[in-house]
Amino acid sequence: MRHFTELLTRLTIVLFFLFSLAATSGVAAQTTAGQLTTLAVELWPDYDRPAVLVLLTAELPAGTALPATVTIPLPGEADVNAVARFDDTGAMLSDVDYTTSAGQLTLTTPANRFRVEYYAPYEVAEEAYSFTFDWTADLDVAQMTVVVQQPLAATDMTITPTPTGTADRGDGLIYHTLAARPVGAGEPVTVRVAYTVEAPVLSAPSQALPAATGAATTTGEDTATGGATTATTGGFNPLWLLAIAGALGLLVVAWYLGQRQGRASRARKPQPTRPAKSKPAATAPKSTGDKAAGRFCHQCGQPALPEDVYCRNCGTQLKG
Repeated sequence: MRHFTELLTRLTIVLFFLFSLAATSGVAAQTTAGQLTTLAVELWPDYDRPAVLVLLTAELPAGTALPATVTIPLPGEADVNAVARFDDTGAMLSDVDYTTSAGQLTLTTPANRFRVEYYAPYEVAEEAYSFTFDWTADLDVAQMTVVVQQPLAATDMTITPTPTGTADRGDGLIYHTLAARPVGAGEPVTVRVAYTVEAPVLSAPSQALPAATGAATTTGEDTATGGATTATTGGFNPLWLLAIAGALGLLVVAWYLGQRQGRASRARKPQPTRPAKSKPAATAPKSTGDKAAGRFCHQCGQPALPEDVYCRNCGTQLKG
């Protein structure tokens, strides 16, 4: 029993070590990104709900160690809609871990290109609508572009800074593009938008929209349309396989040793002993000299003495 306990303890320690190594290996390999190659900002007010849908599509520099941790600003009233990354085929996968705290969103991406989508409120005063997009991050952005989608029912739209171009992407909506420029870490970027709406109407069409600027074509529906994205699990860590195999091995060894210990205990169990049956002692035959030997009353069967003439019990005259 002592050897079984020692072996079980050692196996438990090894298994705990494997689980700890598997759980911490991914964290230890993460790097904090301090630069973005491109950042495409799309501002879509009144698209599929009465709010501003903000789409941020970013790309990390080539050679960035992955997975990489990125922190971007997030308005306090923001409602996060999606955090995803793009694979090599351009499919958008929603398997990116993220947290939000104190006006920031921190994500860990296993790919160079990722997407963050959130809804932000705007201000409404009768028919006047307005909102402000602010960006100040501890990131150097080599090239940042901002595109504002004009709501379907909007008139008298003003954008500050003034857009450098206007285009129609074929979905019946107008897109205003601001000049692309580099943005340094800690440098603020502010875009103000105001427009008038007499009868509020959402812009979202019944069919899926084209991908946003800087975003690759996805295999499923874009998250901006409220559709599903292709979801996969994160990269497989082989240490988990070792940990699982160790757990199974531990269970098998414990079962085997338990069975062996049980058989050994049953083998050592003493069998109950039964006392040997003793033969009854042989009785010596009565001697012919016994007083009652050979004489009985033929009437009542009582023994009689040799000299008796009558039975002492019933009084019958004895024969012989």
